[in-house]
Amino acid sequence: MNLNFFRKHPLLFFIIILFGFFSSITVVSAKLKLYLTAQNSEPAKSVNSQAITITDQQISVDKLLRFIQQRLLIAHDVARWKWNNKRPIEDLKREQELLLKVRQQAINYSLDSETVAAFFQAQIEAGKLIQKTDFQNWKQQGIKSFRNVPDLNQTLRPSLDKLNTEFLFALTEMTPVLGCAHIRELIQSRSQVIIQGNGIDRQVQNLAISPLLQVKGASCKVVSTVEAMV
Repeated sequence: MNLNFFRKHPLLFFIIILFGFFSSITVVSAKLKLYLTAQNSEPAKSVNSQAITITDQQISVDKLLRFIQQRLLIAHDVARWKWNNKRPIEDLKREQELLLKVRQQAINYSLDSETVAAFFQAQIEAGKLIQKTDFQNWKQQGIKSFRNVPDLNQTLRPSLDKLNTEFLFALTEMTPVLGCAHIRELIQSRSQVIIQGNGIDRQVQNLAISPLLQVKGASCKVVSTVEAMV
């Protein structure tokens, strides 16, 4: 088509120009929409990723603390069995055997054996605090014996052994961030919520979690909110 053709058909010329104008606007509008969508979605995606990370860490902390709570509550049945059978609360031979075993297991889980041993020693001592309080109360109450107490060797110790394995898995999950300040704060605050129950006071809580608060040198693999927004 030449210029003379458009002179003879001005309406067609106008339609072509108008179509080109609207096509340009559509392309520009689409590109602008894509740009704005990308700009708005990136921070939201990063923040959401950060939120998931924090949630995962709390889930790991809560799981470990619930295992501690379960072990402490089992201490009451252990105390009842010992009371019925007139056994002392402390069993140093059994304690040393357990600590030796968890030290060896720590290597298989790529955990620091000293940290693991300190953690289990704290659980033993916290459990003994509960048992000692039980013994004192039962002595004052003049209780002779208890009925339907689970057997220490057949029931209670297998339950404790199972929990010990759960502890090792939970510690493995926590190891990369266990020495971080925000994890220590999380352990302290969540322990007051989770580690609850008969005979579990603040002293018992603090003793049970104390080794977790003493771990140093973790990599602290946490992205800050500011970094997540970049």
